[in-house]
Amino acid sequence: MTYKPLIFSLFSLFMVVASASFGQNTKAYLNYNQFYSPTDGSYIETYTAIDGSSLHWKNIDNKLKSEVELTIIFRKDSQIVNFSKEIIHSAINDSSAMQQLFMHTNRYRLKQGNYDMSIKINDLNDTIEAFFVNTPLAIYNFSDSIKISSIEAFTAKKKDSIHTDISKSGYLFTPNIFNFYSPQDSLLKFYAEIYNTDKVLGLGNPYIVTYSIINAVDNKLLPKYRQFKRLTSRPIQPLMSQIDITDLPSSNYLLVVEVRDKNNKLRAKQDYIFQKQSIPKPMKINNISSVDITSTFVELITGVDTLAELLRSLTPISSEQENEFANQLINDSNAVIMQQYLYNFWQMRNPNAPLKAFSDYMAKVRYADKVYGTRINRGYATDRGRVYLQYGKPNSIARDYHDPSAFPYEIWHYYQARGQRNIKFIFYNTDLASNEFYLLHSTAIGEINDYQWRIHIKKRNSGFHSIDDEGGRKDDWGSNLNRHFQNPR
Repeated sequence: MTYKPLIFSLFSLFMVVASASFGQNTKAYLNYNQFYSPTDGSYIETYTAIDGSSLHWKNIDNKLKSEVELTIIFRKDSQIVNFSKEIIHSAINDSSAMQQLFMHTNRYRLKQGNYDMSIKINDLNDTIEAFFVNTPLAIYNFSDSIKISSIEAFTAKKKDSIHTDISKSGYLFTPNIFNFYSPQDSLLKFYAEIYNTDKVLGLGNPYIVTYSIINAVDNKLLPKYRQFKRLTSRPIQPLMSQIDITDLPSSNYLLVVEVRDKNNKLRAKQDYIFQKQSIPKPMKINNISSVDITSTFVELITGVDTLAELLRSLTPISSEQENEFANQLINDSNAVIMQQYLYNFWQMRNPNAPLKAFSDYMAKVRYADKVYGTRINRGYATDRGRVYLQYGKPNSIARDYHDPSAFPYEIWHYYQARGQRNIKFIFYNTDLASNEFYLLHSTAIGEINDYQWRIHIKKRNSGFHSIDDEGGRKDDWGSNLNRHFQNPR
């Protein structure tokens, strides 16, 4: 099985910037975190990882060399307030080293407020036209109360012996910019800074910092992964620690850091979302067969076909292990075991009211059937139905079924869902007749991501011009595609 990180958007942004090219597919990955200095104020630290295998290399003096121009611009009210433009040089001895990621870190001082950040990647060894990718950015005020910086996950650290301007607390960190941990990753290492405890609590007074892992799907705290430290107040308190995540099952999680005073009052909170992939552990029928279903609601649900359909409807909210086990039960066609599994499924999610949890979900399944079902598929088996059942009702949907240059599409926007903020889903319909809309692109962790999604939607009229074109430079005549994506409503 191949494991790979997927793209998502949060307070700590991870995004792919892909340059349009002819025969070349230049990619860079960007993440950023926000910190604070009592002398210099708030600053953004950006991390750009350039995919070496996507660059154009030239053989110069018996070495393979690349040159990438990286431009990052910050605008506030359309005015440029900070920027950098630099050439990143890389040199390797042979082509096998092209597969690595070349990491680059920058810092930018920014005052409190809302900004637009533009990133441009330009491979100077190739004859391509670089272009900008834009994203909004909010800078928060760290000076007035107890605050916690962004949580920076890292894979390695070393002492900064030459005192560079990108070190923190005397260390240089190699950040994990993908927010992804494979089955081989056993430790979640992280760094953060706590500000202003001396101002609020008084210099030298005690307080507690807790850090714990919460399942972002059901928002449940995992007690095994909760730790704490006793500290004394000071202007800036570095926090560097690690948690063993070897046995953490596959899911989306939040690492939550909290500051509490001596009276256990919550003073500050920060979180970091990540995805963990683990090798699935098979469920056992023997464990389910011991579940007592006497006088429960599942006793009233009879018939192998009915039970099988109910188990299938659980697919959007089930784990990988649960889906595999449910499919096994459907194939075995043992009605009693299926009843026991169904009851156990809902009792695990709501021990006090499994019937209510089941009833509430089935109401959503019926809604998905009504709104998203097709002549071929039940609502839960469609892409829109699955996302609705898994993430809930979106805060807004931008629909356009009559765009002259695009297939019918819908853009769903969630302010917050499954532990993630500001996530979007793009669905489109290619046959122009049915109610089947396919998921084309999403900014949510664990979902399909395709930076060419605009091209696929516009293929109705224009077709492909370059395999590396994002199609986002400007809208075709009469198209609202980019406006709907940037500001869905």
